[in-house]
This record gives sequence, C-alpha cells and structure tokens, in this order.
Amino acid sequence: MADRFEILEETSHAPERQGAKEEADPALEKAMDALTVEDADVKDVKRASDAKEEGNGYFKEGRYLDALDCYSKALHLCPIDTEYAYNRAVYSNNRAACLFHLGRQEECIDDCSVAIELSPKYVKAYLRRAQAYEKLDKLEEALKDVKSVLEIDPTIQSAVESEKRLSAIVTERQEKMKAEMLEKLKGFGNTILGKFGLSTDNFQMVQDPATGSYNINFSQTKKP
Repeated sequence: MADRFEILEETSHAPERQGAKEEADPALEKAMDALTVEDADVKDVKRASDAKEEGNGYFKEGRYLDALDCYSKALHLCPIDTEYAYNRAVYSNNRAACLFHLGRQEECIDDCSVAIELSPKYVKAYLRRAQAYEKLDKLEEALKDVKSVLEIDPTIQSAVESEKRLSAIVTERQEKMKAEMLEKLKGFGNTILGKFGLSTDNFQMVQDPATGSYNINFSQTKKP
C-alpha cells in the first residue's frame, strides 16, 4: 500500500512539475508588460487631470500657492511620452500663471518656455511669457513673443493690440537711445576735432530716403 500511495502522490504532482518546466512565451510576457505600463499611464493621466482641476479651483479663489502645488503635482504625475506633451504644456503654463500672479516673473518665463518647447504653437504660453517680459521691462522680448502669436494666428485681437502698443514704445525707446548715443559721440568728437579748430558741426549726416543709409557731408567752415 505504501508503494501505491507514493506512486499516486508522485503522479498527482506530475502536472505541476511539468508546468514548472515549461518556458514562458516571451511575446506574451512583453504584451503583458506593455499592458501593465499602459494601464499605469492611464491612471497617472487621470490623476494628473484631477490635480489640474483641483488647481483650477484654487486659482479661481486666488489661492495661487495652493494652485501652484496642484499644477506641479499634475506635471509630476503626467507621463513624459510624446502623446502627452500637450498635457504637460498645459500644466507648465498653468504653473506659469500662478508664478505671474505671485510676482515671480523669471520663473514664470521659465515655465512658459517649457510649455512652448512642448507645444510650439501654444499661443497662451507666448502671451503669458510676453506679459512676464513686459513686467520685467524687457519690451523687445515681449514684442517678439507677441509677433510669434500673430504668426500662428493673426486674428487674436489681444495680440494685435499688444503688437501695436509695444512696437510704438520699442521704436520710441530705440530712437531715444540713438539720440543719446549720437550726443555722446558728438561730445567725444568735439574733444578730438577741437585740437584742429574743428567741431562735429563741420560734419552733417544726411539720410538717403531711398536706402535709409547716411552720408556725411563736410563743411570747410572752422570753429572760431
């Protein structure tokens, strides 16, 4: 009886041992791993979206630090895959909005730049970065961003108005800088030319209306 029992016991375990020796299908394992990763991504995308919605609520209440934390969490949770690039751009731009209201303009610009890199035609990021640049009195950079928006979509009215306003200010500043530079050069020139009984008044700059370039005319009249 003992022999029979031993044989039956061994037989009852035979299938288990046989299964243990079988090798797993590599293709099946790969498919299962991919499914697991995809399932995890979907969950993280949902959690990131929930964090963003929570941040939106805080933002509307003016609780910018709390909103910033939520958007940062969303950015951390969101997968870095290319297909989620726009999601990450949105979270970065939302962070930038909080930083703008907190007066942290340099950081705001950094987050806007990240958003633009992730989504090159994301006009909201360009407009917000332009606002931050303007707060820092970097008007030429702000104007450049506004022009980028108009290249993407020329119908955005806020960009049209900002382009006109900034262009006028930038042009005025550039002309003022030119005038100040010419005055400094004139003073330096008079110091040198005075040794020869001349002054910069002996030289006249005449602009060619066709090309915009300048010609210098010399007058023989010496300084008394």
